[in-house]
Amino acid sequence: MSDHGVDRRRFLTVSGLSLGVAALPTGATAATPSPSPARAETWENIIEKSSFDSWTAFDREWNRLYPWGGDDDTHNGAARMHAGQISLSGGVLTLKATRLAAADGTSPHKPHAPLWYRSGAIHAREQIIVNDQFPEYDIEGEFSAQTGPGIWPAFWTTGEWPAWPPETDILEYVGDSTNLFNTWNKTSSGDEGEEAGDDYFVTRERVPVANPAAWHKYRVWMYKDGDDVGLNQQLPGPTGDTQLRARNVWVGRTRAW
Repeated sequence: MSDHGVDRRRFLTVSGLSLGVAALPTGATAATPSPSPARAETWENIIEKSSFDSWTAFDREWNRLYPWGGDDDTHNGAARMHAGQISLSGGVLTLKATRLAAADGTSPHKPHAPLWYRSGAIHAREQIIVNDQFPEYDIEGEFSAQTGPGIWPAFWTTGEWPAWPPETDILEYVGDSTNLFNTWNKTSSGDEGEEAGDDYFVTRERVPVANPAAWHKYRVWMYKDGDDVGLNQQLPGPTGDTQLRARNVWVGRTRAW
């Protein structure tokens, strides 16, 4: 598979990094080149590729479940998150969604679907905030994602403080094998193909992937561009239960002293 590039996207702040696999309710262009990496001595790693090697390493850099947590630790599909659905083995993180014998209530989010699944999610301890002090981030990882009707794996950055959006989805499959490079904004960016919702605007680049269950590297480069954040997203070629597996997840950033 050839490399896929996606046009620059823009939003104002990014607050968190998360992975999850949930259940759906039943019933490139590359016109903007990637910015040049900063000099090596200005970079620092904030998530190491070894973070899935052990629970000790994991707990240094990740938290279990979604960042909003509490009774709202659900997905707007049909799953409630549980720490028991998260496992590590041989440097690989696995998030598993398991169907229950009876629904565990209903989702508080539209369409308020019955929560038929118990699933897993994690989020980074370090907030990702693009500003003058930290003007560039490089986020990447290798993922093996099961896809198909009712399956919703994702790897994304999202604004939760003070509110959503913004959000950009690095990996997101919703029911089929098309990766959705979504960028959600509170205000219009004027990008071609932008769609408006009740209180948001979304731009997406749909990239068909021949075999999402094979290991692929997903990557986004974030960089400060005036009052905006530029995004360059990439999906290079392959390197009962449903699963999202991840390995070699790494996040680095520049520091302006």
